[in-house]
Amino acid sequence: MKKRILCILMICIMTFGSALSVFAETSQDVQKEKEKTQEALEEVNERVDDIEQQKQAVSEEIVVLDTELVDVLTSISICVDEIAAKEDEIGVVKEELKKAQEDALVQYENMKTRIRFMYEKGDSAYMAVLLEADSWPDMLNKASYAEELYSYDREMLNLYEQTIQRISDYKTELEIEEADLLTSKNELKEQQDYLENIINAKKQSVANFEDQLAQATAQAAAYKNQLEEQTARIKELEAKEEEERKEKARQEELAKNNLAVAKGNGSSTKIDSSQVVENVVSSSEGSALGRDVAAYGCQFIGNPYVFGGTSLTNGTDCSGFTQSVYAHFGIRIPRDSTSQRFFGTGVDYSQAQPGDLICYAGHVGLYIGNGQIVHASSERTGIKISNATYRTILAVRRIL
Repeated sequence: MKKRILCILMICIMTFGSALSVFAETSQDVQKEKEKTQEALEEVNERVDDIEQQKQAVSEEIVVLDTELVDVLTSISICVDEIAAKEDEIGVVKEELKKAQEDALVQYENMKTRIRFMYEKGDSAYMAVLLEADSWPDMLNKASYAEELYSYDREMLNLYEQTIQRISDYKTELEIEEADLLTSKNELKEQQDYLENIINAKKQSVANFEDQLAQATAQAAAYKNQLEEQTARIKELEAKEEEERKEKARQEELAKNNLAVAKGNGSSTKIDSSQVVENVVSSSEGSALGRDVAAYGCQFIGNPYVFGGTSLTNGTDCSGFTQSVYAHFGIRIPRDSTSQRFFGTGVDYSQAQPGDLICYAGHVGLYIGNGQIVHASSERTGIKISNATYRTILAVRRIL
C-alpha cells in the first residue's frame, strides 16, 4: 500500500514538474512575442511620425506653392496687360511715323519743284532783279524781295529738316518700344515656364487641384487689381511730391532774388534743380551697404542687355544684373526674377531703400533711392535708370 501511494506521489510530482517546465517555456515565448510586438509597435510609431513629418512638409510645400501660384498668375496677367498696352503704343507710334513720312514726301516734292525753278531761272534772275532797279530805293525794295525769296527757301528747308528729325525720333522711339515688347514677351515666357513647374508640383500633391487652381486664379485677379490701384496711388503721390519740390525750388529762387534786390545789387542767382533733389547715391537714405550696392550698379549704366546673360560688362538680363551686383559684395541671390521676388524680406514701397529689389511682372530692378531704379532694361537701351513706378510693382524685397 505504501509502495502504491509512493508510486502515485512520484507520478504526480513528475507530472507537476513537467507542467512547470511547459509553463516556463510558454512564459518565455510569450515574453519574446511581447518584445517582438513592442518592437513592431515602435517601428509603426516611427513610421507614423515619419508620415506626420512628411505630411507637415507636404502641407508647408502646398502653402508655398499656393503663394507662388497666386503670385505668378498675377504676374502673368499683369505682363499680358503690359504687352497689350505696349502693342497699342507701338501702333500709335507707327501711325505718327507714317504721317511724318508722308509729310516729308510732300515737302521733298515741293522743294524739288522749287529747286527746278531756281535752276531754270538761274542765280542771274536774282541779280537781274537788282540791276533792273530804276533807283536806289527801288533796288532796296527788289533786294528785300529777293531776300524774302531766300527766306522762304530757308523756311522750306528748315521745315523739311524738322520733319526728317521727327521721322528719326519716331523710328528711335519705335525701336525702343519694340525692344521693350520683345523683352516683355521673353519675361512672360519665363513666367509661364515657372507656372508650369508649380502646376506640375501641385498636381502631384493635391487631389482637387483644378478647384484650387480656380481659387488661386480668382485670388490672383483680386491681387492684381489691388497692386494696380496701389501703383496708381504711388504715381499720384510722386507727382504731388514732384510739384511740391518744384514749388519749393521756385520759392527758394524767388527768395534769393528778393534778397539780392534788398542788398541793392539787383543780381539774381538761378537755382539748379539738382540742388533741391538729393543725390540718391550719396544721400543718407538706407544703409551704407545698400548705398554701396546701388552705387556699384550705377557704374554699368549704358552696358548691353543680353537675355540670359550675367556679365555686367558684356551683357546681362534683369535678374542676371541684380544677381551679379550682389555677388560683387559676396551676397548670393537666386538667378531668375521670379525666385528673387520671393527672396529676402518683403517691405512696403514707401519704405524702399537703396539696394532693395523692385520686382515687376517678369522683371526686376535695383532701387537707388529718390523713386528710381537701375536695371537691365532691353536690348535697345541696355542698363539704364528709370522711375521705379514705370511698371506695376509686385514686390519690394530687402536683401541686406
